[in-house]
Amino acid sequence: MLSDLNYIIWWWLVLFLLGALSLPLIVSIFRNFWDKGYIFTKIVSSALLTYLIFILGVPHFLPFTQNSILLLIIFAAFLIYRYLSQNGSANLKIFKKILSQNWKIFLFEEILFLVILTTWSFVRSFAPEIEGLEKYMDWGFVNSALRSKFMPPADMWFAGQPINYYYFGHLLFAVLTKLSTIPSSITYNLSIATICALTFTSGFSIASNLSYFYLKNIKPKIINTRPGLFILAGLISAFLLTFGGNLHAVYKITRNNIEANEGKFTLTQSALQSAVSSYWYPDATRFIGFDPETDDKTIHEFPIYSFTVADLHGHLNDVPVILFLVALLLAFTTTKYVKTPTDQPLNWKLIFGLGLTLAIAYMTNAWDFAVYGLLFAVVYLFYNLKYSANLPYSLFKTASNGFMIIIFWYLFTLPFSLNFTPMAEGLRFSDSHTPFYQLFILYGGFWLICIPFVLFLFFRKIKTKSHQFPFTDIFTLALILVATFLIIIPEIGYIKDIYIFEHRRANTMFKLVYQAFIMYSLVSGYIWLRLIGSLKTPLYRRTYKLLFIIVFLSHLIYPYFAVKSYYGLTQSKGLDGLKYLLNRYSDNYAAINWINQNIPDQPVIVEAVGDSYTEYNQISVGTGLPTVEGWVVHEWLWRGGYDQPSIRQSDVQQIYESTDVNEVRSLLQKYSVSYIFVGDLEREKYPNHTQEVFNKIAKIIFQSNDTRLYKITK
Repeated sequence: MLSDLNYIIWWWLVLFLLGALSLPLIVSIFRNFWDKGYIFTKIVSSALLTYLIFILGVPHFLPFTQNSILLLIIFAAFLIYRYLSQNGSANLKIFKKILSQNWKIFLFEEILFLVILTTWSFVRSFAPEIEGLEKYMDWGFVNSALRSKFMPPADMWFAGQPINYYYFGHLLFAVLTKLSTIPSSITYNLSIATICALTFTSGFSIASNLSYFYLKNIKPKIINTRPGLFILAGLISAFLLTFGGNLHAVYKITRNNIEANEGKFTLTQSALQSAVSSYWYPDATRFIGFDPETDDKTIHEFPIYSFTVADLHGHLNDVPVILFLVALLLAFTTTKYVKTPTDQPLNWKLIFGLGLTLAIAYMTNAWDFAVYGLLFAVVYLFYNLKYSANLPYSLFKTASNGFMIIIFWYLFTLPFSLNFTPMAEGLRFSDSHTPFYQLFILYGGFWLICIPFVLFLFFRKIKTKSHQFPFTDIFTLALILVATFLIIIPEIGYIKDIYIFEHRRANTMFKLVYQAFIMYSLVSGYIWLRLIGSLKTPLYRRTYKLLFIIVFLSHLIYPYFAVKSYYGLTQSKGLDGLKYLLNRYSDNYAAINWINQNIPDQPVIVEAVGDSYTEYNQISVGTGLPTVEGWVVHEWLWRGGYDQPSIRQSDVQQIYESTDVNEVRSLLQKYSVSYIFVGDLEREKYPNHTQEVFNKIAKIIFQSNDTRLYKITK
């Protein structure tokens, strides 16, 4: 782990220095935040750098190389220098003043980030293997991007075609990998830890600032006498967001205990240990449709599950982006309201900022564009209503800004959309619905936190007959409403995709409730602070404190089961996610390393076609070289049908099993194949393979035992 610690520190240093480039921009946007939004420098710098690499790479203006990245960084540094030098260096003086007044806060958040980054990197070291679930796909995207000279990146499982999926997050980590020069088999795990650290610190910043604005405007004396209150509120939300589960563990352990003890809940040590040991952590994400089993199987994950299983997938990659978007909304809506003339309703800074952020969110995880577009509409409408009290004008202002945001979003995503075909097959009404008790087990903890807050606002309005709530209350209420609506949507309808009937609602529910979990978590710390300081009746206050503590602890027992089950925490293996192949496919491991050291650019290779979620296609995944056909069902989804993948599947079989030299040569030319790989999985997949044909048209350039890599010569 000591050598891995060097990688962690170097990776952190790259993120720190890169983040410093956007600090002047960030402190300008978040000038009213108590922490000046410092932690968002990392995601903003990384995302903007990646976006520039992308849009300059699509028209082949700038190749994706380390020199190109450094050139853009130097250009950004020059722009910052020019900005700080303007007005007789007045901007520089202001910036220095901000640094001198806030450096301790910046240091605190940087240490917080580094602690989480190091901690989760350490956890990953107990099971660093890049295998299982979606890891082959995710790592393959990163490696393909690393080999791509221009954009869009090549699909490593469909030679000759670009990736037809939401890959911006993978490209971002490819940029950081190329900049840091750390091998991607290590940065894969560092990337997971980075998202974990950004999730925690970003969630902390949002929740603490939400609480800070409330105290600053309503109870300013507490800011000075008890500053720890809003920091504690931020930590509460950060822990729930990053490491919290749901009530399923409590429910299932209790049920296991009762069922094992003749219908009675038993508090003996052996009974409790038996119930606890029988709990399986993925069940909290596969509850509806699985327990009891029905024909309506769904998915309802949350961040700690994602960090545990460590798929570098779009929904996880986008978490830092959407947290920045929420912070951006908070920053815009907590600045002083300026009533604009009815013929000038547009806020161009808001339009540009949200348009670009939503574009990056869309290219990373498309569903988040709709989800956070909705959040913008609700928050901005509430914001306008609070200060103008004119419904038609507020609707007009919200709609006009929303329309322009969509225009900017479209323009910002155009380089992506020109090379992308959407995969959705239309909307369907839900013909099955989730029993309420299951929804309560999944989200009831948050409801127990949020409902008292909503009731408090309702009864306070009746009692005082006042419409003037702090905007922090309104912002929080907007997040609660949108989160609840996201949970309701799959009960009404879903987007049709290729998944079988039993899983018809699964993807829609998964993508929506994941964001609902995030929104509920973000407001929990604020609600805690708001109610314990506002409930006048001691009984109500003590009851809510107890309720909150019970829910908080019930959610935070989940990591115990997840981390213990997945990682064991008995022996650290380091951060290299490829080394596991040494014990299972040592020849493939040697081949991957040889290819990465000796074959430049991105020529096409052919290897065995694999079923999804198997160990096939290790070579294309580990090297980023595109193969003719990879995981079939994945390509079926990405290509919008089975026709193209089925043709390629058949062609690859003919390449390996045909005895006709001309037929094999023709098929290799059809896909511009330069290399043929033959290993254990190829011989298993194509038992009729003989090497005689390959010997006539290619030469062996690498061999390890019976594993061979051929280069086409004729």
